[in-house]
Amino acid sequence: MRFLLGLCFLLSTLILLPSPARADYKLCNTTSYVLQGAVGIQGKGPTPESHSQGWVRILPGDCASVLAGPIIDANYFVFARSIDAHQGPTKYFSGNERFCTLPKDFLITGRESCALRSYESNDFIRVDTKAGDDWTTTFGEPRKYSLDDARIAGAQRLLHDNGFRIAKIDGIATKATTRSVMAFQRAGGNEPNGVIDDALITTLIAGAEEEQKRAGLDLCNKTNYLVWAAIGLSGPDDEMSSGWIRIEPRQCAKAIKGRLTQSSYYVYAEAADDKGQTARLDGRPLVWSGRDTFCTKTTRFEITGRDACTARGFDERRFMRVATGGKPVFAVTLK
Repeated sequence: MRFLLGLCFLLSTLILLPSPARADYKLCNTTSYVLQGAVGIQGKGPTPESHSQGWVRILPGDCASVLAGPIIDANYFVFARSIDAHQGPTKYFSGNERFCTLPKDFLITGRESCALRSYESNDFIRVDTKAGDDWTTTFGEPRKYSLDDARIAGAQRLLHDNGFRIAKIDGIATKATTRSVMAFQRAGGNEPNGVIDDALITTLIAGAEEEQKRAGLDLCNKTNYLVWAAIGLSGPDDEMSSGWIRIEPRQCAKAIKGRLTQSSYYVYAEAADDKGQTARLDGRPLVWSGRDTFCTKTTRFEITGRDACTARGFDERRFMRVATGGKPVFAVTLK
């Protein structure tokens, strides 16, 4: 069991790669995760216009075009996150420049008042670019993989996400890794050739997505409002809170990934109206809360500890306790 939100990873050094056939801004992935990437652009001058757009999927050991056309004289920003099919916390490649985003594909004008416009927001990294035909930004982990090694490491991680016992995620194509690849191929009715390519990675992603459906904590929004939710965890060695999770009207969202290992979790949620304010039902705020206090922030957060929230510069909210009955998967209905 892990929280959906996680720590920032390292953005590797920018490199300029020539591309005679087509001028694009590309994002490359030398991590062991499948990434979703986005870009933000802000013009220069006294009243600069800005916009953000995404998502582009970037497989481990691969590159993808996030913008078509040459680099112009403007400020560029990038952001990436690991896909939800992976076990454990989401990995964020982020900075301190806020742009508006959405969970699904988006093109958003302006970077101000994201929540008031019913958008999410993420902190992008500024990229030093030059006007020209082609530019590439590479996302990397502290363990530096080549593109080829990253593809192997990505397959290893996805095999683990599919329930295979993988001793190490190290980007080395050992016999054990090849045997696991062949076992996965055989189980899917495919030729067990042990080849790690984009087709295998894509099939592994689909399998991992199915695995995630059978485990974790889901929050289901049965209202006609957008809902923002946070999760609290309380244990002898692990007290923390995490948010915010966007849940569209009449939709569900995965709040905790992987098998649930504790008997109780904690949830806070509030509905938002079309002005970005807390929605009201029969004159009362539409909020799901309880008696147990945890720390929160107005922006995305992951906070260790639940004491002295105000003294540490956080807000404090009362979460409701959710008893799972020891089940590996559980759903909370918000209505």
